[in-house]
Amino acid sequence: VLHDVHLKIDAVDAFWSSQHPGKSFRLADLAFVPGYEDAALAWLRKASAREVSVAILADQPDFLGRTVVDVKDRAAGDWRSLLLDAGLAMLVPQTGQDISNLIGMEDAAIKNRSGMWSDRGARTAYYVAAHPVGNAGAPTAGDAIGRFAVIDGTIKSIEHQEWRSYLNFGSNWREDFTIALGATIRDAFAPDGGFESALKDWIDQKVRVRGVIENRGGPYVTLVNPFWLCFAAQTPAQ
Repeated sequence: VLHDVHLKIDAVDAFWSSQHPGKSFRLADLAFVPGYEDAALAWLRKASAREVSVAILADQPDFLGRTVVDVKDRAAGDWRSLLLDAGLAMLVPQTGQDISNLIGMEDAAIKNRSGMWSDRGARTAYYVAAHPVGNAGAPTAGDAIGRFAVIDGTIKSIEHQEWRSYLNFGSNWREDFTIALGATIRDAFAPDGGFESALKDWIDQKVRVRGVIENRGGPYVTLVNPFWLCFAAQTPAQ
């Protein structure tokens, strides 16, 4: 951990410090979205006026040479939590660390329609529902085809094939929302084998998933990271 660091903010995902020349940083497990990047950048620049501590969360920099970090202000708290609470960033888990507190912060922001989550436009919302019933006017996954979104819904059935499993969210899998799990991702949920038995308990579970929504007859997400699928216990405010 680097203590009492002053950060300079070049962009929402590019920080640096004169105390550590040649090294740049970015916040772990967060993404900044169009329409809210300017507000997030203003927040970061204001926050960077204070000394912070920087915890390095990865041994190697990413493909742009940035080191993945968590940043904490002694008085205000964790930058990631604060940005999520304000709806100025989206959670995109990548590090594999325990982020249950961050999941809760984002969930509260979605409930409160803070920042980016205030947008419920059919063609622009970042939060959508797998099915229109009981989701307080949120657009559906079918409205968000071609975009990255956070989707809430209840798994109705599961179909297994040799190299893939499908989580279906309606009675007609050809039209309703579907999540596809490739064999590698599927096995991550059942490391001891027996994925059919492990996934059986998912039926009727409320889940939250994030990803790019495709059109495969109906709206369809290929899960690319097991941490991008959360269950109701981790999304208490659907």
